[in-house]
Amino acid sequence: MRAALLTCLTAVLLAGCVRTSVTSSGTARHSWTVPHVLRIANIADPDALNPVVGNQQIEVDLSLFWAGYLFNWDDHNQFVPELAADVPTLANGGISRDGKTIVYHLRKGVHWQDGAPFGADDVIFTYRAIMNPNNNVSSRTGYELITHIDKRDDATIAVHLKRPWAPFVASFLTFSGTPYPVLPAHLLAKYPDINHVPYNQHPIGTGPFRVVEWQHGTLVRMEANPTYWRGPPRLRQVVYHIITDSNTILTQLRTHEIDLDFQAARSQIRQMREIDGDRVDLVPFNAFYQLAFNVTTPILADVRVRQALALATDRRVLIDNVTHGVQTFGEGDQPPGLGWSNDALHAWPYDPERAKRMLDAAGWHAGAGGIRARAGRRLSIGVAITAALAEDVATVVQLQRQWRQIGVDVIVKPYVTSLYFEPYAAGGILQTGKYDAALYTWFSGIDPDDSTLFMCDQFPPAGQNTYHFCNPSLDAAERRALGSYDPVVRERAYDDIQSMLVDKLPFLNMWFVRRVNVYNVDLQNFKPAHAGVEIWNPWEIDI
Repeated sequence: MRAALLTCLTAVLLAGCVRTSVTSSGTARHSWTVPHVLRIANIADPDALNPVVGNQQIEVDLSLFWAGYLFNWDDHNQFVPELAADVPTLANGGISRDGKTIVYHLRKGVHWQDGAPFGADDVIFTYRAIMNPNNNVSSRTGYELITHIDKRDDATIAVHLKRPWAPFVASFLTFSGTPYPVLPAHLLAKYPDINHVPYNQHPIGTGPFRVVEWQHGTLVRMEANPTYWRGPPRLRQVVYHIITDSNTILTQLRTHEIDLDFQAARSQIRQMREIDGDRVDLVPFNAFYQLAFNVTTPILADVRVRQALALATDRRVLIDNVTHGVQTFGEGDQPPGLGWSNDALHAWPYDPERAKRMLDAAGWHAGAGGIRARAGRRLSIGVAITAALAEDVATVVQLQRQWRQIGVDVIVKPYVTSLYFEPYAAGGILQTGKYDAALYTWFSGIDPDDSTLFMCDQFPPAGQNTYHFCNPSLDAAERRALGSYDPVVRERAYDDIQSMLVDKLPFLNMWFVRRVNVYNVDLQNFKPAHAGVEIWNPWEIDI
Protein backbone atom coordinates (compact mmCIF):
# COMPACT_ATOMS: atom_id res chain seq x y z
CA MET A 1 0.00 0.00 0.00
CA ARG A 2 2.81 2.42 0.87
CA ALA A 3 6.26 1.68 -0.46
CA ALA A 4 7.79 5.08 0.31
CA LEU A 5 7.17 8.05 2.57
CA LEU A 6 6.07 10.36 -0.19
CA THR A 7 5.40 9.54 -3.83
CA CYS A 8 5.68 12.39 -6.30
CA LEU A 9 2.26 13.04 -7.76
CA THR A 10 2.82 16.42 -9.36
CA ALA A 11 0.03 17.22 -11.78
CA VAL A 12 1.29 19.77 -14.30
CA LEU A 13 -1.18 21.93 -16.13
CA LEU A 14 0.31 24.03 -18.91
CA ALA A 15 -1.02 27.50 -19.50
CA GLY A 16 -0.89 27.02 -23.25
CA CYS A 17 1.46 28.23 -25.94
CA VAL A 18 3.45 31.34 -25.08
CA ARG A 19 5.42 33.74 -27.21
CA THR A 20 9.05 34.21 -26.24
CA SER A 21 12.05 36.07 -27.49
CA VAL A 22 15.50 34.51 -27.66
CA THR A 23 18.62 36.25 -26.39
CA SER A 24 22.01 36.00 -28.05
CA SER A 25 22.93 33.29 -25.54
CA GLY A 26 20.00 31.17 -26.70
CA THR A 27 18.02 31.60 -23.46
CA ALA A 28 14.32 32.31 -23.91
CA ARG A 29 13.46 35.58 -22.18
CA HIS A 30 10.57 38.01 -22.33
CA SER A 31 11.13 41.73 -22.44
CA TRP A 32 9.47 42.09 -19.04
CA THR A 33 11.87 39.69 -17.30
CA VAL A 34 14.47 41.37 -15.09
CA PRO A 35 17.54 39.15 -15.44
CA HIS A 36 18.53 37.43 -12.18
CA VAL A 37 15.87 39.24 -10.13
CA LEU A 38 13.01 37.09 -8.87
CA ARG A 39 9.86 38.99 -7.89
CA ILE A 40 7.48 36.93 -5.74
CA ALA A 41 4.06 37.99 -4.45
CA ASN A 42 1.54 36.53 -2.04
CA ILE A 43 -1.02 37.66 0.51
CA ALA A 44 0.82 36.01 3.43
CA ASP A 45 2.40 38.57 5.77
CA PRO A 46 5.07 37.27 8.16
CA ASP A 47 4.94 38.29 11.82
CA ALA A 48 8.69 37.74 12.16
CA LEU A 49 11.30 36.43 9.76
CA ASN A 50 12.65 34.00 12.36
CA PRO A 51 10.55 30.78 12.24
CA VAL A 52 11.65 29.79 15.74
CA VAL A 53 9.40 32.48 17.21
CA GLY A 54 7.01 32.77 14.26
CA ASN A 55 3.91 30.69 13.68
CA GLN A 56 3.15 30.91 9.96
CA GLN A 57 4.14 28.83 6.95
CA ILE A 58 5.32 31.91 5.03
CA GLU A 59 8.09 32.48 7.58
CA VAL A 60 9.37 28.97 6.86
CA ASP A 61 9.03 29.48 3.10
CA LEU A 62 11.10 32.66 3.22
CA SER A 63 13.68 31.16 5.57
CA LEU A 64 14.92 28.80 2.84
CA PHE A 65 16.44 31.81 1.13
CA TRP A 66 18.41 33.20 4.08
CA ALA A 67 18.63 30.45 6.72
CA GLY A 68 20.08 26.97 6.96
CA TYR A 69 18.55 23.72 8.19
CA LEU A 70 20.41 20.48 8.81
CA PHE A 71 18.64 19.01 5.76
CA ASN A 72 16.38 20.20 2.97
CA TRP A 73 13.72 18.00 1.33
CA ASP A 74 13.69 17.90 -2.46
CA ASP A 75 11.19 17.37 -5.26
CA HIS A 76 12.09 13.65 -5.36
CA ASN A 77 11.17 13.29 -1.67
CA GLN A 78 14.72 12.82 -0.50
CA PHE A 79 16.86 14.53 2.13
CA VAL A 80 19.40 17.02 0.79
CA PRO A 81 22.19 17.61 3.34
CA GLU A 82 22.64 21.32 4.07
CA LEU A 83 24.30 22.17 7.39
CA ALA A 84 24.72 18.46 8.14
CA ALA A 85 27.09 16.58 5.84
CA ASP A 86 25.12 13.31 5.81
CA VAL A 87 21.85 11.83 7.06
CA PRO A 88 22.11 9.69 10.23
CA THR A 89 20.64 6.20 9.77
CA LEU A 90 20.79 2.83 11.48
CA ALA A 91 22.67 1.50 8.47
CA ASN A 92 25.50 4.07 8.56
CA GLY A 93 25.78 4.05 12.35
CA GLY A 94 24.47 7.58 12.74
CA ILE A 95 21.59 6.18 14.81
CA SER A 96 22.61 3.84 17.62
CA ARG A 97 21.17 0.33 17.77
CA ASP A 98 19.03 1.28 20.77
CA GLY A 99 17.70 4.31 18.85
CA LYS A 100 18.64 6.77 21.60
CA THR A 101 21.80 8.40 20.22
CA ILE A 102 21.98 10.27 16.92
CA VAL A 103 25.33 11.51 15.65
CA TYR A 104 25.50 14.48 13.28
CA HIS A 105 28.53 15.33 11.20
CA LEU A 106 28.24 19.03 10.44
CA ARG A 107 29.39 20.65 7.25
CA LYS A 108 32.81 22.28 7.50
CA GLY A 109 33.72 25.61 5.91
CA VAL A 110 30.28 27.22 6.37
CA HIS A 111 30.12 30.82 7.57
CA TRP A 112 27.37 33.04 8.83
CA GLN A 113 26.59 36.00 6.61
CA ASP A 114 28.52 38.30 8.97
CA GLY A 115 31.65 36.18 8.50
CA ALA A 116 31.56 34.19 11.76
CA PRO A 117 32.17 30.43 11.39
CA PHE A 118 29.27 28.01 11.73
CA GLY A 119 29.73 25.02 14.02
CA ALA A 120 28.43 22.72 16.70
CA ASP A 121 27.89 25.56 19.20
CA ASP A 122 25.20 27.03 16.91
CA VAL A 123 23.25 23.77 16.74
CA ILE A 124 23.45 23.32 20.51
CA PHE A 125 22.40 26.94 21.11
CA THR A 126 19.39 26.58 18.80
CA TYR A 127 18.23 23.50 20.72
CA ARG A 128 18.55 25.46 23.98
CA ALA A 129 16.65 28.41 22.51
CA ILE A 130 13.79 26.12 21.52
CA MET A 131 13.69 24.65 25.02
CA ASN A 132 14.00 28.05 26.73
CA PRO A 133 10.62 28.53 28.47
CA ASN A 134 10.90 32.28 27.92
CA ASN A 135 10.81 31.89 24.14
CA ASN A 136 7.46 31.82 22.34
CA VAL A 137 8.03 28.72 20.24
CA SER A 138 5.10 26.87 18.70
CA SER A 139 6.14 23.36 19.67
CA ARG A 140 8.89 21.51 21.50
CA THR A 141 7.77 18.10 20.29
CA GLY A 142 10.81 15.82 20.00
CA TYR A 143 13.15 18.40 21.48
CA GLU A 144 11.88 17.70 24.98
CA LEU A 145 13.13 14.11 24.60
CA ILE A 146 16.75 15.26 24.41
CA THR A 147 18.66 14.61 27.63
CA HIS A 148 21.84 16.30 26.46
CA ILE A 149 23.98 17.01 23.40
CA ASP A 150 27.67 16.13 23.39
CA LYS A 151 29.98 18.35 21.39
CA ARG A 152 32.65 15.96 20.15
CA ASP A 153 34.33 18.67 18.10
CA ASP A 154 33.31 21.78 16.16
CA ALA A 155 31.84 19.62 13.39
CA THR A 156 30.41 16.66 15.34
CA ILE A 157 27.61 16.36 17.88
CA ALA A 158 25.88 13.41 19.52
CA VAL A 159 22.25 13.92 20.53
CA HIS A 160 21.05 11.69 23.37
CA LEU A 161 17.34 10.90 23.75
CA LYS A 162 15.32 9.62 26.69
CA ARG A 163 13.84 6.96 24.42
CA PRO A 164 13.79 6.08 20.71
CA TRP A 165 11.74 8.55 18.69
CA ALA A 166 11.27 7.63 15.04
CA PRO A 167 10.66 11.13 13.55
CA PHE A 168 13.73 12.66 15.18
CA VAL A 169 16.00 12.99 12.14
CA ALA A 170 13.09 14.39 10.11
CA SER A 171 12.24 16.83 12.91
CA PHE A 172 15.44 18.08 14.53
CA LEU A 173 16.22 21.42 12.87
CA THR A 174 14.64 20.09 9.71
CA PHE A 175 11.14 20.06 8.16
CA SER A 176 8.81 18.64 10.74
CA GLY A 177 5.35 20.16 11.21
CA THR A 178 7.10 23.05 13.01
CA PRO A 179 10.43 23.59 11.21
CA TYR A 180 13.22 25.48 12.95
CA PRO A 181 16.45 26.63 11.23
CA VAL A 182 19.82 26.78 12.97
CA LEU A 183 20.41 30.13 14.71
CA PRO A 184 23.72 31.95 15.35
CA ALA A 185 24.93 31.55 18.92
CA HIS A 186 27.37 34.44 18.63
CA LEU A 187 24.51 36.88 17.96
CA LEU A 188 21.69 35.54 20.14
CA ALA A 189 23.14 33.70 23.15
CA LYS A 190 23.40 36.99 25.09
CA TYR A 191 19.61 37.46 25.26
CA PRO A 192 17.39 35.95 27.99
CA ASP A 193 14.79 35.38 25.28
CA ILE A 194 14.62 35.98 21.53
CA ASN A 195 10.95 36.92 21.18
CA HIS A 196 11.49 40.56 20.24
CA VAL A 197 15.16 40.89 19.38
CA PRO A 198 16.19 42.89 16.28
CA TYR A 199 17.39 39.63 14.70
CA ASN A 200 13.77 38.61 14.03
CA GLN A 201 13.40 41.55 11.66
CA HIS A 202 16.86 41.39 10.12
CA PRO A 203 18.17 37.83 10.47
CA ILE A 204 21.71 36.70 9.72
CA GLY A 205 21.81 33.18 8.31
CA THR A 206 23.98 30.74 6.39
CA GLY A 207 21.73 30.61 3.33
CA PRO A 208 22.25 31.74 -0.26
CA PHE A 209 20.60 35.15 0.26
CA ARG A 210 20.93 37.95 2.81
CA VAL A 211 17.91 39.85 4.09
CA VAL A 212 18.61 43.51 3.34
CA GLU A 213 15.16 45.04 3.85
CA TRP A 214 11.86 44.19 5.51
CA GLN A 215 9.04 46.68 5.28
CA HIS A 216 6.34 45.10 7.41
CA GLY A 217 3.20 44.56 5.38
CA THR A 218 4.95 45.57 2.16
CA LEU A 219 8.01 43.56 1.11
CA VAL A 220 11.05 41.50 2.04
CA ARG A 221 14.15 42.12 -0.07
CA MET A 222 17.06 39.68 -0.20
CA GLU A 223 20.36 39.85 -2.07
CA ALA A 224 22.81 37.14 -3.11
CA ASN A 225 25.20 35.94 -0.43
CA PRO A 226 28.64 35.79 -2.09
CA THR A 227 30.06 33.64 0.74
CA TYR A 228 27.40 30.89 0.54
CA TRP A 229 29.14 27.52 0.92
CA ARG A 230 27.84 26.17 -2.41
CA GLY A 231 29.04 29.34 -4.14
CA PRO A 232 27.11 32.51 -5.06
CA PRO A 233 23.50 31.78 -6.09
CA ARG A 234 22.41 32.37 -9.67
CA LEU A 235 19.84 35.00 -8.72
CA ARG A 236 21.14 38.42 -7.81
CA GLN A 237 18.07 39.48 -5.84
CA VAL A 238 14.79 38.08 -4.51
CA VAL A 239 11.93 40.41 -3.59
CA TYR A 240 8.87 39.08 -1.78
CA HIS A 241 5.93 41.46 -2.17
CA ILE A 242 3.16 41.29 0.43
CA ILE A 243 -0.06 42.10 -1.42
CA THR A 244 -3.13 41.41 0.66
CA ASP A 245 -5.58 41.58 -2.25
CA SER A 246 -5.55 38.62 -4.64
CA ASN A 247 -7.04 40.75 -7.44
CA THR A 248 -4.04 43.07 -7.23
CA ILE A 249 -1.71 40.07 -7.46
CA LEU A 250 -3.57 38.88 -10.55
CA THR A 251 -3.20 42.31 -12.13
CA GLN A 252 0.53 42.38 -11.44
CA LEU A 253 0.94 38.89 -12.86
CA ARG A 254 -0.80 40.09 -16.02
CA THR A 255 1.45 43.16 -16.26
CA HIS A 256 4.47 40.99 -15.41
CA GLU A 257 5.50 43.06 -12.41
CA ILE A 258 5.52 39.70 -10.57
CA ASP A 259 7.32 36.52 -11.65
CA LEU A 260 5.96 33.99 -9.15
CA ASP A 261 3.11 33.34 -6.77
CA PHE A 262 3.63 29.90 -5.22
CA GLN A 263 0.36 29.96 -3.28
CA ALA A 264 -1.91 31.64 -5.78
CA ALA A 265 -5.66 32.04 -5.28
CA ARG A 266 -7.55 29.01 -6.58
CA SER A 267 -10.52 31.19 -7.46
CA GLN A 268 -8.46 32.87 -10.19
CA ILE A 269 -6.99 29.79 -11.84
CA ARG A 270 -8.91 30.32 -15.09
CA GLN A 271 -7.67 33.89 -15.42
CA MET A 272 -4.13 32.89 -14.54
CA ARG A 273 -4.08 30.22 -17.25
CA GLU A 274 -4.87 32.93 -19.79
CA ILE A 275 -1.79 35.06 -18.98
CA ASP A 276 0.57 35.13 -21.93
CA GLY A 277 4.08 34.26 -20.83
CA ASP A 278 3.11 32.60 -17.55
CA ARG A 279 2.61 28.96 -16.61
CA VAL A 280 0.30 27.39 -14.02
CA ASP A 281 1.13 24.18 -12.13
CA LEU A 282 -0.86 22.31 -9.49
CA VAL A 283 1.50 20.87 -6.89
CA PRO A 284 0.24 18.26 -4.36
CA PHE A 285 1.49 19.35 -0.96
CA ASN A 286 1.43 17.64 2.42
CA ALA A 287 -1.16 19.96 3.91
CA PHE A 288 -4.86 19.96 4.63
CA TYR A 289 -7.46 22.71 4.98
CA GLN A 290 -9.52 22.00 8.05
CA LEU A 291 -12.51 23.00 10.06
CA ALA A 292 -11.03 22.74 13.55
CA PHE A 293 -13.36 22.10 16.48
CA ASN A 294 -12.57 23.39 19.96
CA VAL A 295 -13.88 20.40 21.89
CA THR A 296 -13.83 22.30 25.19
CA THR A 297 -16.79 24.40 24.07
CA PRO A 298 -20.05 23.02 25.51
CA ILE A 299 -21.75 22.48 22.14
CA LEU A 300 -18.81 20.90 20.32
CA ALA A 301 -17.75 18.72 23.25
CA ASP A 302 -20.47 16.31 22.07
CA VAL A 303 -19.01 14.17 19.28
CA ARG A 304 -22.53 13.66 17.89
CA VAL A 305 -22.73 17.39 17.13
CA ARG A 306 -19.35 17.31 15.38
CA GLN A 307 -20.42 14.28 13.36
CA ALA A 308 -23.70 15.96 12.43
CA LEU A 309 -21.79 19.00 11.19
CA ALA A 310 -19.61 16.74 9.06
CA LEU A 311 -22.71 15.14 7.55
CA ALA A 312 -24.17 18.60 6.86
CA THR A 313 -21.07 19.83 5.02
CA ASP A 314 -21.05 19.21 1.29
CA ARG A 315 -17.30 19.25 0.85
CA ARG A 316 -17.33 18.17 -2.79
CA VAL A 317 -19.46 21.21 -3.63
CA LEU A 318 -17.07 23.38 -1.63
CA ILE A 319 -14.09 21.98 -3.54
CA ASP A 320 -15.84 22.75 -6.83
CA ASN A 321 -17.24 26.16 -5.90
CA VAL A 322 -14.54 27.58 -3.62
CA THR A 323 -11.37 26.01 -5.03
CA HIS A 324 -12.62 25.58 -8.62
CA GLY A 325 -11.82 21.89 -8.48
CA VAL A 326 -8.16 22.43 -7.56
CA GLN A 327 -8.19 20.67 -4.19
CA THR A 328 -8.77 16.97 -3.51
CA PHE A 329 -11.32 15.25 -1.29
CA GLY A 330 -10.15 13.06 1.58
CA GLU A 331 -10.38 12.25 5.27
CA GLY A 332 -7.89 12.35 8.12
CA ASP A 333 -4.48 13.99 8.19
CA GLN A 334 -2.45 11.96 5.65
CA PRO A 335 -2.96 12.85 1.96
CA PRO A 336 -3.88 9.92 -0.30
CA GLY A 337 -1.02 8.84 -2.50
CA LEU A 338 1.66 10.59 -0.48
CA GLY A 339 2.85 7.55 1.40
CA TRP A 340 0.98 7.02 4.66
CA SER A 341 -2.75 7.34 4.03
CA ASN A 342 -5.16 4.68 5.26
CA ASP A 343 -6.96 3.49 2.14
CA ALA A 344 -9.72 1.87 4.23
CA LEU A 345 -10.99 5.08 5.88
CA HIS A 346 -14.72 5.64 5.72
CA ALA A 347 -15.81 9.03 4.43
CA TRP A 348 -18.45 11.25 5.99
CA PRO A 349 -20.97 11.65 3.15
CA TYR A 350 -23.15 14.67 2.62
CA ASP A 351 -26.34 13.54 4.36
CA PRO A 352 -28.28 16.41 5.99
CA GLU A 353 -31.24 14.20 6.91
CA ARG A 354 -28.99 11.89 8.92
CA ALA A 355 -27.41 14.98 10.47
CA LYS A 356 -30.85 16.17 11.62
CA ARG A 357 -31.59 12.80 13.24
CA MET A 358 -28.25 12.87 15.02
CA LEU A 359 -28.92 16.34 16.43
CA ASP A 360 -32.37 15.22 17.55
CA ALA A 361 -30.75 12.33 19.41
CA ALA A 362 -28.32 14.78 21.03
CA GLY A 363 -31.25 16.83 22.37
CA TRP A 364 -31.10 19.70 19.88
CA HIS A 365 -34.63 20.27 18.54
CA ALA A 366 -36.14 22.70 16.07
CA GLY A 367 -36.69 26.14 17.56
CA ALA A 368 -37.60 29.70 16.65
CA GLY A 369 -36.57 30.80 13.19
CA GLY A 370 -35.58 27.26 12.25
CA ILE A 371 -32.55 27.25 14.57
CA ARG A 372 -32.31 24.33 16.97
CA ALA A 373 -32.17 24.79 20.73
CA ARG A 374 -31.60 22.75 23.87
CA ALA A 375 -32.48 23.83 27.39
CA GLY A 376 -33.14 27.36 26.11
CA ARG A 377 -29.79 27.65 24.30
CA ARG A 378 -29.65 28.16 20.54
CA LEU A 379 -27.43 25.92 18.44
CA SER A 380 -25.14 28.76 17.44
CA ILE A 381 -21.48 28.18 16.51
CA GLY A 382 -18.85 30.85 15.92
CA VAL A 383 -16.53 30.06 13.03
CA ALA A 384 -13.21 31.92 13.12
CA ILE A 385 -11.52 32.83 9.83
CA THR A 386 -8.67 34.92 8.49
CA ALA A 387 -10.42 38.02 7.18
CA ALA A 388 -7.88 38.59 4.41
CA LEU A 389 -8.28 35.13 2.87
CA ALA A 390 -10.97 35.08 0.20
CA GLU A 391 -11.06 31.29 0.43
CA ASP A 392 -11.93 31.44 4.14
CA VAL A 393 -14.66 33.98 3.47
CA ALA A 394 -16.16 31.97 0.61
CA THR A 395 -16.04 28.74 2.61
CA VAL A 396 -17.72 30.15 5.70
CA VAL A 397 -20.50 31.71 3.60
CA GLN A 398 -21.24 28.26 2.15
CA LEU A 399 -21.11 26.70 5.61
CA GLN A 400 -23.67 29.21 6.84
CA ARG A 401 -26.05 28.12 4.09
CA GLN A 402 -25.42 24.38 4.43
CA TRP A 403 -25.63 24.24 8.23
CA ARG A 404 -28.74 26.39 8.40
CA GLN A 405 -30.54 23.61 6.53
CA ILE A 406 -30.11 21.39 9.62
CA GLY A 407 -30.91 24.19 12.11
CA VAL A 408 -27.41 25.40 13.00
CA ASP A 409 -26.65 29.12 13.16
CA VAL A 410 -23.14 30.17 12.07
CA ILE A 411 -21.63 33.37 13.42
CA VAL A 412 -18.61 34.47 11.39
CA LYS A 413 -15.61 35.59 13.47
CA PRO A 414 -13.05 37.33 11.18
CA TYR A 415 -9.55 38.15 12.47
CA VAL A 416 -6.46 39.78 11.08
CA THR A 417 -3.80 37.25 10.10
CA SER A 418 -1.28 38.27 12.75
CA LEU A 419 -3.70 37.88 15.68
CA TYR A 420 -5.16 34.68 14.30
CA PHE A 421 -1.81 32.86 14.16
CA GLU A 422 0.09 34.52 17.02
CA PRO A 423 1.79 32.17 19.53
CA TYR A 424 0.11 31.34 22.82
CA ALA A 425 2.05 33.89 24.87
CA ALA A 426 1.08 36.64 22.43
CA GLY A 427 -2.63 35.80 22.69
CA GLY A 428 -3.16 34.13 19.31
CA ILE A 429 -6.78 33.14 18.66
CA LEU A 430 -6.01 29.55 17.69
CA GLN A 431 -3.29 28.92 20.27
CA THR A 432 -5.37 30.27 23.17
CA GLY A 433 -8.52 28.45 22.07
CA LYS A 434 -10.63 31.60 21.71
CA TYR A 435 -12.91 30.04 19.13
CA ASP A 436 -15.66 27.47 18.66
CA ALA A 437 -14.65 26.32 15.20
CA ALA A 438 -11.91 27.68 12.93
CA LEU A 439 -10.88 27.40 9.30
CA TYR A 440 -7.17 27.18 8.50
CA THR A 441 -4.55 25.11 6.71
CA TRP A 442 -2.15 22.82 8.55
CA PHE A 443 1.15 22.21 6.79
CA SER A 444 2.52 18.82 7.78
CA GLY A 445 6.18 17.91 7.74
CA ILE A 446 8.19 15.33 5.84
CA ASP A 447 7.39 12.64 8.42
CA PRO A 448 3.81 11.41 8.99
CA ASP A 449 4.05 12.42 12.65
CA ASP A 450 1.32 14.89 13.59
CA SER A 451 1.40 14.04 17.29
CA THR A 452 1.81 17.70 18.22
CA LEU A 453 -1.72 18.23 16.89
CA PHE A 454 -3.52 15.45 18.70
CA MET A 455 -1.85 14.11 21.84
CA CYS A 456 -3.18 14.94 25.30
CA ASP A 457 0.08 16.56 26.40
CA GLN A 458 0.23 18.87 23.37
CA PHE A 459 -2.26 21.55 24.41
CA PRO A 460 -0.74 25.00 23.74
CA PRO A 461 1.74 26.28 24.68
CA ALA A 462 3.28 22.78 24.86
CA GLY A 463 2.19 21.90 21.32
CA GLN A 464 -0.31 22.58 18.54
CA ASN A 465 -3.36 20.70 19.87
CA THR A 466 -5.59 23.74 19.54
CA TYR A 467 -8.62 21.41 19.48
CA HIS A 468 -7.90 20.47 23.12
CA PHE A 469 -8.72 16.94 22.03
CA CYS A 470 -7.61 14.07 24.28
CA ASN A 471 -8.10 10.39 23.54
CA PRO A 472 -6.07 7.73 25.41
CA SER A 473 -6.41 5.18 22.59
CA LEU A 474 -5.07 7.66 20.06
CA ASP A 475 -2.22 8.56 22.42
CA ALA A 476 -1.30 4.88 22.68
CA ALA A 477 -1.21 4.56 18.88
CA GLU A 478 0.91 7.71 18.62
CA ARG A 479 3.38 6.24 21.11
CA ARG A 480 3.64 3.05 19.03
CA ALA A 481 4.30 5.10 15.88
CA LEU A 482 6.84 7.35 17.57
CA GLY A 483 8.72 4.64 19.42
CA SER A 484 9.59 2.35 16.53
CA TYR A 485 11.94 2.74 13.57
CA ASP A 486 10.16 -0.20 11.89
CA PRO A 487 8.08 1.18 8.98
CA VAL A 488 5.55 -1.67 9.26
CA VAL A 489 4.87 -0.92 12.92
CA ARG A 490 4.53 2.78 12.13
CA GLU A 491 2.20 2.12 9.18
CA ARG A 492 -0.22 0.10 11.30
CA ALA A 493 -0.20 2.72 14.03
CA TYR A 494 -0.94 5.56 11.59
CA ASP A 495 -3.78 3.53 10.09
CA ASP A 496 -5.31 3.35 13.58
CA ILE A 497 -4.69 7.05 14.25
CA GLN A 498 -6.41 8.09 11.04
CA SER A 499 -9.42 5.89 11.80
CA MET A 500 -9.81 7.45 15.24
CA LEU A 501 -9.45 10.98 13.87
CA VAL A 502 -12.18 10.36 11.31
CA ASP A 503 -14.46 8.81 13.93
CA LYS A 504 -13.94 11.31 16.76
CA LEU A 505 -13.55 14.40 14.52
CA PRO A 506 -11.41 16.91 16.39
CA PHE A 507 -11.37 18.48 12.94
CA LEU A 508 -13.14 17.98 9.64
CA ASN A 509 -10.79 17.75 6.68
CA MET A 510 -12.30 20.10 4.12
CA TRP A 511 -9.75 19.09 1.48
CA PHE A 512 -6.15 18.12 0.86
CA VAL A 513 -4.04 20.87 -0.64
CA ARG A 514 -2.67 21.27 -4.10
CA ARG A 515 -0.79 24.53 -4.33
CA VAL A 516 -1.40 26.70 -7.37
CA ASN A 517 1.89 28.00 -8.72
CA VAL A 518 1.80 30.65 -11.40
CA TYR A 519 5.12 31.83 -12.73
CA ASN A 520 7.03 33.48 -15.56
CA VAL A 521 8.09 30.84 -18.10
CA ASP A 522 11.60 32.32 -17.97
CA LEU A 523 11.98 30.97 -14.42
CA GLN A 524 14.62 28.22 -14.41
CA ASN A 525 15.25 25.29 -12.04
CA PHE A 526 12.02 25.85 -10.12
CA LYS A 527 11.33 22.29 -8.89
CA PRO A 528 8.67 22.40 -6.16
CA ALA A 529 8.84 19.90 -3.30
CA HIS A 530 5.70 18.28 -1.86
CA ALA A 531 6.33 18.74 1.88
CA GLY A 532 8.07 21.19 4.17
CA VAL A 533 8.58 23.99 1.66
CA GLU A 534 8.28 24.13 -2.11
CA ILE A 535 11.36 26.24 -2.86
CA TRP A 536 14.02 23.92 -1.44
CA ASN A 537 16.82 24.84 -3.93
CA PRO A 538 16.97 28.66 -4.07
CA TRP A 539 20.72 28.66 -4.84
CA GLU A 540 20.14 27.15 -8.31
CA ILE A 541 16.97 29.00 -9.31
CA ASP A 542 17.42 31.70 -11.95
CA ILE A 543 15.42 33.86 -14.30
